[in-house]
Amino acid sequence: MGRLILLFLALASFTAQAAPPKKIDATYRVLKSGQLVGKVTEHFEHDGKRYRIESTTAAIGIFALFAKGDIRLVSEGEITPNGLRPLHFEHHRGSDPAKLIVADFDWEKRVVSHKYDGKVETDSLQDGVQDRISQHYQFMFQPPRQKDIDIHLSTGRKLNLYNYRMVGEESTQTLIGLIKTMHISKQRTPDEDGIDLWLAKSRFYYPVRIVFDEKDGGRLEQQLESLYPPAATELKPAKR
Repeated sequence: MGRLILLFLALASFTAQAAPPKKIDATYRVLKSGQLVGKVTEHFEHDGKRYRIESTTAAIGIFALFAKGDIRLVSEGEITPNGLRPLHFEHHRGSDPAKLIVADFDWEKRVVSHKYDGKVETDSLQDGVQDRISQHYQFMFQPPRQKDIDIHLSTGRKLNLYNYRMVGEESTQTLIGLIKTMHISKQRTPDEDGIDLWLAKSRFYYPVRIVFDEKDGGRLEQQLESLYPPAATELKPAKR
C-alpha cells in the first residue's frame, strides 16, 4: 500500500509539472553580431481554452535613434489537445498602420487570410499551423520528441514549412543560471532565416536562447534575461 501511495504521489507531481503555467512573463536581451542592440518583452497567458501572446522588441542605446519604432507581435487563439491553434496574428512595426501585417485563421473553412501592403491573400490551412510567435510556445504543449520536426508556419504574408532537426540535449548558460535544454535547429534558406532554439526541459520547454542565422549573413541572438514563474537553475548559478 505504501508503494502505491508513493507511486500515486509521484504521478500526481509529474502531472502537475506537465501543465504549462497560466501566465508567463519573460525578457530577453538582443545581440546583433555579439553587440547588445535591444530588448524583448513577452507575455503569455491562457485559461485552458484560449491563449494570448504579446511580444515587443525595442532597440536600446544608440540603436534606438535609428529604429523606426518597436516591433510588436500578437497571437490569439485556442488551446486544443494538440496545443495552440492560432486564430489571429498581428505584426506591428512602429505606429505606421501601413506596415501592419495580419493573419486570420478560419479553421472551419480551413483558410488563412494574409493581409499586408493593402492586399489580402488566402491559402489553405493544414493541421498544426502556427504563427511567428506561437511556434515558440507550442513546444510547451507539444515538446519535441522526434529527430525531425515539421511546422507549417504563417509569416503573416505566406505559409512556409519549417523543418527543424533535433541537435540534442545541452547545458545552456543563461543570465539566470545554467539550464538543461533541448537544442533544435532549422537551416537557413535563400528566403528564410535559420533558427536555433534552446528549450528548457525543466520549464515546459520554454525557449531560453534563440539564434537567428539571417539570410543576409547576419546573426541575431535572444538571450533570456528574466522569467516568471522563475526558472530552476538546475546546475549552478550563472557567472557574473
